[in-house]
Amino acid sequence: MVSPPGRRSGGRWSSRQMEEGFSMRVAGRGVVWAVGLAVVLALLASGVVYVTSLDERILSWVVDVGSFVILGLSSFVTARRQAGYGLVYGLAIGGGYAVITLFTGALLFPPVPGFGVFVRRLGFSLLAGAIGGILGVNA
Repeated sequence: MVSPPGRRSGGRWSSRQMEEGFSMRVAGRGVVWAVGLAVVLALLASGVVYVTSLDERILSWVVDVGSFVILGLSSFVTARRQAGYGLVYGLAIGGGYAVITLFTGALLFPPVPGFGVFVRRLGFSLLAGAIGGILGVNA
């Protein structure tokens, strides 16, 4: 749609213009949101375990399930805002999250996890991202 001279292009309610096609910048923002939310979740879960008498083994379950939910939510929001390319955004966010958490874990906790552990984390991250992205476009 072409706008008359002197008027902004975009929707009636928003002056923000949607990007055409897939954008790595938008996917990167989704990865940053997912990593940030994961850090907040880990800190909250650690605080709860520290203050209460819960077993520390519950932290790994909370982080795994929380990561799945966070990736789905991050992909959902990103795909919903872009109104397209939900599967691609979801896969990009899931893959980026898996790689960033691998490198962060290798730097902070020196024994690097094995290849099988990484492939499993990558698979779950891609699945969560894909589900969230597809739901975000279709919701």
